[in-house]
Amino acid sequence: MATPVRSRSAERLVDIILELHLNGVVNRSDLMHKFNITERTVYRDLNALAPIVEHSGNGQYRLIHLSSGSHEHGIHHTLANFLNADAYIPERGKEFWQHLDARVEENHILILNTDAEHSVKKDIRQHLSAIEKSIKQHFVCQIVYKNKTRLINPYKLINKKNIWYLQATENGRLKSFSLSQIHWFDIQNKTFIPDADTLALLEKNLDPWVSDETFEVTVFLHRDISHYFKRRNLLPDQELLAETPEGITLRCQASHENQILPLLCYWLPNIQILSPQWLREKLIDTLEGYLAAVPVDA
Repeated sequence: MATPVRSRSAERLVDIILELHLNGVVNRSDLMHKFNITERTVYRDLNALAPIVEHSGNGQYRLIHLSSGSHEHGIHHTLANFLNADAYIPERGKEFWQHLDARVEENHILILNTDAEHSVKKDIRQHLSAIEKSIKQHFVCQIVYKNKTRLINPYKLINKKNIWYLQATENGRLKSFSLSQIHWFDIQNKTFIPDADTLALLEKNLDPWVSDETFEVTVFLHRDISHYFKRRNLLPDQELLAETPEGITLRCQASHENQILPLLCYWLPNIQILSPQWLREKLIDTLEGYLAAVPVDA
Protein backbone atom coordinates (compact mmCIF):
# COMPACT_ATOMS: atom_id res chain seq x y z
CA MET A 1 0.00 0.00 0.00
CA ALA A 2 1.37 3.42 -0.97
CA THR A 3 2.25 5.82 1.83
CA PRO A 4 -0.31 8.68 1.97
CA VAL A 5 0.99 12.04 0.70
CA ARG A 6 0.25 13.73 4.03
CA SER A 7 2.18 11.02 5.90
CA ARG A 8 5.22 11.41 3.62
CA SER A 9 5.14 15.17 4.10
CA ALA A 10 4.98 14.80 7.88
CA GLU A 11 7.93 12.39 7.83
CA ARG A 12 9.96 14.85 5.75
CA LEU A 13 9.21 17.68 8.17
CA VAL A 14 10.36 15.56 11.11
CA ASP A 15 13.52 14.68 9.20
CA ILE A 16 14.20 18.33 8.35
CA ILE A 17 13.70 19.45 11.98
CA LEU A 18 16.03 16.70 13.15
CA GLU A 19 18.74 17.70 10.66
CA LEU A 20 18.37 21.35 11.66
CA HIS A 21 18.86 20.37 15.27
CA LEU A 22 21.92 18.21 14.58
CA ASN A 23 23.65 20.34 11.94
CA GLY A 24 22.21 23.82 12.40
CA VAL A 25 21.32 24.24 8.70
CA VAL A 26 19.77 22.38 5.76
CA ASN A 27 20.40 22.88 2.07
CA ARG A 28 17.51 23.15 -0.36
CA SER A 29 19.24 21.17 -3.13
CA ASP A 30 20.33 18.46 -0.71
CA LEU A 31 16.74 18.05 0.44
CA MET A 32 15.56 17.66 -3.16
CA HIS A 33 18.00 14.81 -3.75
CA LYS A 34 17.55 13.20 -0.35
CA PHE A 35 13.77 12.91 -0.69
CA ASN A 36 13.64 12.73 -4.50
CA ILE A 37 11.18 15.61 -4.68
CA THR A 38 10.83 18.76 -6.79
CA GLU A 39 12.04 22.21 -5.77
CA ARG A 40 8.43 23.30 -5.46
CA THR A 41 7.78 20.56 -2.90
CA VAL A 42 10.89 21.58 -0.93
CA TYR A 43 9.66 25.17 -0.85
CA ARG A 44 6.27 23.94 0.41
CA ASP A 45 7.91 21.92 3.20
CA LEU A 46 10.15 24.81 4.24
CA ASN A 47 7.21 27.20 4.13
CA ALA A 48 5.35 24.89 6.54
CA LEU A 49 8.29 25.38 8.92
CA ALA A 50 8.39 29.16 8.39
CA PRO A 51 7.58 29.99 12.05
CA ILE A 52 10.81 28.30 13.17
CA VAL A 53 13.04 28.32 10.03
CA GLU A 54 14.55 31.20 8.05
CA HIS A 55 16.51 31.49 4.79
CA SER A 56 20.15 32.40 5.43
CA GLY A 57 21.24 32.68 1.74
CA ASN A 58 22.66 30.35 -0.95
CA GLY A 59 19.83 27.84 -0.51
CA GLN A 60 20.63 27.41 3.19
CA TYR A 61 17.99 27.41 5.91
CA ARG A 62 18.51 27.52 9.66
CA LEU A 63 16.48 27.57 12.85
CA ILE A 64 15.39 31.04 13.89
CA HIS A 65 17.35 32.33 16.91
CA LEU A 66 19.55 29.22 16.96
CA SER A 67 22.23 29.89 19.57
CA SER A 68 25.40 28.08 20.50
CA GLY A 69 24.94 25.35 23.07
CA SER A 70 21.27 24.88 22.11
CA HIS A 71 21.65 21.29 20.88
CA GLU A 72 20.24 19.94 24.10
CA HIS A 73 17.35 22.44 24.19
CA GLY A 74 16.39 22.96 20.54
CA ILE A 75 13.00 23.32 18.91
CA HIS A 76 12.30 19.59 19.31
CA HIS A 77 12.46 19.92 23.11
CA THR A 78 10.08 22.89 22.92
CA LEU A 79 7.62 20.85 20.87
CA ALA A 80 8.02 17.85 23.19
CA ASN A 81 7.28 19.97 26.24
CA PHE A 82 4.33 21.62 24.50
CA LEU A 83 2.85 18.19 23.70
CA ASN A 84 3.64 16.80 27.18
CA ALA A 85 5.87 14.08 25.72
CA ASP A 86 7.33 13.33 29.16
CA ALA A 87 4.18 11.33 29.88
CA TYR A 88 5.19 8.88 27.14
CA ILE A 89 8.96 9.17 26.79
CA PRO A 90 10.55 10.59 29.97
CA GLU A 91 14.17 10.35 28.73
CA ARG A 92 14.93 12.22 25.51
CA GLY A 93 18.66 12.73 25.20
CA LYS A 94 20.68 13.46 22.08
CA GLU A 95 20.73 9.79 21.08
CA PHE A 96 16.94 9.66 21.08
CA TRP A 97 16.66 12.57 18.63
CA GLN A 98 19.37 11.13 16.37
CA HIS A 99 17.30 7.97 15.92
CA LEU A 100 13.90 9.66 15.72
CA ASP A 101 13.70 9.70 11.91
CA ALA A 102 14.57 5.99 11.77
CA ARG A 103 11.88 5.19 14.32
CA VAL A 104 9.30 7.11 12.28
CA GLU A 105 10.32 5.30 9.08
CA GLU A 106 10.45 1.83 10.65
CA ASN A 107 7.10 2.40 12.37
CA HIS A 108 7.81 -0.11 15.15
CA ILE A 109 6.79 2.36 17.90
CA LEU A 110 3.31 3.86 17.96
CA ILE A 111 1.86 6.41 20.39
CA LEU A 112 -1.91 6.41 20.07
CA ASN A 113 -4.20 8.96 21.69
CA THR A 114 -7.94 9.47 21.80
CA ASP A 115 -9.36 10.78 18.52
CA ALA A 116 -9.92 14.53 18.46
CA GLU A 117 -13.40 16.00 18.26
CA HIS A 118 -14.78 16.29 14.73
CA SER A 119 -15.07 20.07 15.03
CA VAL A 120 -11.54 20.70 16.34
CA LYS A 121 -10.18 22.23 13.13
CA LYS A 122 -13.09 24.65 12.87
CA ASP A 123 -12.97 25.47 16.59
CA ILE A 124 -9.23 26.21 16.64
CA ARG A 125 -9.33 28.17 13.39
CA GLN A 126 -12.29 30.22 14.58
CA HIS A 127 -11.28 30.97 18.17
CA LEU A 128 -7.57 30.36 18.84
CA SER A 129 -6.24 33.79 17.84
CA ALA A 130 -8.86 35.69 19.82
CA ILE A 131 -8.50 33.43 22.87
CA GLU A 132 -4.70 33.79 22.94
CA LYS A 133 -4.97 37.56 22.61
CA SER A 134 -7.52 37.81 25.42
CA ILE A 135 -5.47 35.58 27.75
CA LYS A 136 -2.20 37.45 27.13
CA GLN A 137 -3.71 40.93 27.43
CA HIS A 138 -6.32 40.07 30.11
CA PHE A 139 -9.36 41.12 28.12
CA VAL A 140 -12.85 40.41 29.39
CA CYS A 141 -14.73 38.34 26.79
CA GLN A 142 -18.32 37.70 25.89
CA ILE A 143 -19.21 34.20 24.72
CA VAL A 144 -22.31 32.26 23.78
CA TYR A 145 -21.95 28.90 25.49
CA LYS A 146 -24.69 26.27 25.29
CA ASN A 147 -27.09 28.95 24.01
CA LYS A 148 -26.39 31.28 26.95
CA THR A 149 -24.52 34.60 26.77
CA ARG A 150 -21.79 34.91 29.39
CA LEU A 151 -19.08 37.40 30.42
CA ILE A 152 -15.83 35.63 31.31
CA ASN A 153 -12.23 36.35 32.30
CA PRO A 154 -10.07 33.87 30.32
CA TYR A 155 -6.99 32.30 31.92
CA LYS A 156 -5.83 29.22 30.02
CA LEU A 157 -6.55 26.95 27.05
CA ILE A 158 -6.04 23.28 27.88
CA ASN A 159 -6.34 20.03 25.91
CA LYS A 160 -7.33 16.94 27.89
CA LYS A 161 -7.91 13.59 26.16
CA ASN A 162 -8.03 15.48 22.84
CA ILE A 163 -10.83 17.79 23.96
CA TRP A 164 -10.08 21.53 24.14
CA TYR A 165 -11.27 23.57 27.12
CA LEU A 166 -11.07 27.27 27.92
CA GLN A 167 -10.51 27.82 31.64
CA ALA A 168 -12.04 31.10 32.72
CA THR A 169 -13.87 32.73 35.60
CA GLU A 170 -17.52 33.72 35.40
CA ASN A 171 -18.84 35.88 38.24
CA GLY A 172 -15.68 35.08 40.18
CA ARG A 173 -16.09 31.31 39.83
CA LEU A 174 -13.54 29.23 37.89
CA LYS A 175 -15.08 27.11 35.13
CA SER A 176 -14.00 25.07 32.10
CA PHE A 177 -15.78 25.76 28.82
CA SER A 178 -15.60 23.13 26.08
CA LEU A 179 -14.31 24.86 22.96
CA SER A 180 -16.72 22.93 20.72
CA GLN A 181 -19.65 24.40 22.69
CA ILE A 182 -18.54 28.04 22.30
CA HIS A 183 -20.62 29.43 19.42
CA TRP A 184 -19.59 33.09 19.76
CA PHE A 185 -16.41 34.69 21.15
CA ASP A 186 -16.03 38.44 21.35
CA ILE A 187 -13.28 40.48 23.04
CA GLN A 188 -14.67 43.34 25.11
CA ASN A 189 -13.14 46.80 25.41
CA LYS A 190 -12.14 46.29 29.04
CA THR A 191 -9.54 44.30 30.94
CA PHE A 192 -9.40 42.39 34.22
CA ILE A 193 -6.69 41.83 36.81
CA PRO A 194 -5.80 38.11 37.00
CA ASP A 195 -6.46 36.63 40.42
CA ALA A 196 -3.28 35.24 42.02
CA ASP A 197 -5.10 32.36 43.72
CA THR A 198 -6.74 31.32 40.44
CA LEU A 199 -3.38 31.39 38.64
CA ALA A 200 -1.80 29.26 41.38
CA LEU A 201 -4.69 26.79 41.25
CA LEU A 202 -4.39 26.38 37.47
CA GLU A 203 -0.63 25.95 37.75
CA LYS A 204 -1.05 23.22 40.35
CA ASN A 205 -3.94 21.32 38.73
CA LEU A 206 -3.40 20.38 35.09
CA ASP A 207 -6.97 19.28 34.51
CA PRO A 208 -10.04 20.95 32.99
CA TRP A 209 -12.04 20.01 36.10
CA VAL A 210 -10.39 22.34 38.57
CA SER A 211 -11.90 24.32 41.41
CA ASP A 212 -10.97 25.64 44.82
CA GLU A 213 -14.08 23.83 46.07
CA THR A 214 -13.68 20.04 45.93
CA PHE A 215 -15.34 17.11 47.67
CA GLU A 216 -13.88 13.83 48.86
CA VAL A 217 -14.98 10.51 47.36
CA THR A 218 -14.19 7.07 48.78
CA VAL A 219 -14.67 3.97 46.65
CA PHE A 220 -14.09 0.25 46.90
CA LEU A 221 -12.74 -1.57 43.82
CA HIS A 222 -13.09 -5.32 43.37
CA ARG A 223 -9.89 -7.29 42.88
CA ASP A 224 -10.85 -7.97 39.22
CA ILE A 225 -10.18 -4.32 38.34
CA SER A 226 -8.00 -3.05 41.21
CA HIS A 227 -4.73 -3.56 39.28
CA TYR A 228 -5.79 -0.95 36.72
CA PHE A 229 -5.93 1.68 39.49
CA LYS A 230 -2.71 0.51 41.12
CA ARG A 231 -0.61 0.87 37.98
CA ARG A 232 -1.69 4.48 37.32
CA ASN A 233 -4.04 7.11 38.73
CA LEU A 234 -7.42 6.84 37.03
CA LEU A 235 -9.26 9.00 39.55
CA PRO A 236 -8.43 12.65 40.36
CA ASP A 237 -5.85 12.90 43.17
CA GLN A 238 -6.43 9.26 44.07
CA GLU A 239 -4.91 7.83 47.24
CA LEU A 240 -4.76 4.20 48.35
CA LEU A 241 -6.37 3.74 51.77
CA ALA A 242 -6.51 -0.04 52.19
CA GLU A 243 -5.88 -3.29 50.34
CA THR A 244 -7.37 -6.70 51.05
CA PRO A 245 -7.64 -9.95 49.08
CA GLU A 246 -11.10 -8.79 47.97
CA GLY A 247 -9.91 -5.46 46.54
CA ILE A 248 -8.72 -1.95 47.38
CA THR A 249 -10.22 1.18 48.91
CA LEU A 250 -9.33 4.53 47.32
CA ARG A 251 -9.91 8.14 48.24
CA CYS A 252 -9.96 10.91 45.63
CA GLN A 253 -10.94 14.56 45.21
CA ALA A 254 -13.48 15.78 42.67
CA SER A 255 -14.51 19.27 41.58
CA HIS A 256 -17.86 18.34 40.08
CA GLU A 257 -20.12 15.29 39.93
CA ASN A 258 -19.69 15.21 36.14
CA GLN A 259 -15.96 14.78 36.66
CA ILE A 260 -16.30 11.62 38.73
CA LEU A 261 -19.61 9.90 37.85
CA PRO A 262 -18.71 8.92 34.24
CA LEU A 263 -15.48 7.37 35.54
CA LEU A 264 -17.33 5.35 38.17
CA CYS A 265 -20.01 4.22 35.72
CA TYR A 266 -17.33 2.87 33.39
CA TRP A 267 -16.14 0.38 36.03
CA LEU A 268 -19.53 -0.91 37.11
CA PRO A 269 -20.36 -3.41 38.56
CA ASN A 270 -16.89 -3.80 40.12
CA ILE A 271 -16.85 -0.46 41.90
CA GLN A 272 -18.80 0.75 44.93
CA ILE A 273 -19.16 4.32 46.25
CA LEU A 274 -18.60 4.31 50.00
CA SER A 275 -18.98 8.07 50.45
CA PRO A 276 -20.44 10.62 50.08
CA GLN A 277 -23.99 9.35 50.38
CA TRP A 278 -25.42 11.95 47.99
CA LEU A 279 -23.08 10.83 45.19
CA ARG A 280 -24.07 7.17 45.68
CA GLU A 281 -27.74 8.17 45.49
CA LYS A 282 -27.03 10.26 42.38
CA LEU A 283 -25.47 7.23 40.67
CA ILE A 284 -28.43 5.02 41.62
CA ASP A 285 -30.92 7.62 40.34
CA THR A 286 -29.00 7.87 37.07
CA LEU A 287 -29.04 4.11 36.54
CA GLU A 288 -32.71 3.82 37.50
CA GLY A 289 -33.58 6.64 35.11
CA TYR A 290 -31.74 4.89 32.30
CA LEU A 291 -33.46 1.55 32.98
CA ALA A 292 -36.89 3.22 33.12
CA ALA A 293 -36.29 4.84 29.73
CA VAL A 294 -35.23 1.60 28.00
CA PRO A 295 -38.19 0.19 26.03
CA VAL A 296 -39.27 -3.29 27.06
CA ASP A 297 -39.40 -5.75 24.14
CA ALA A 298 -42.80 -7.23 23.55
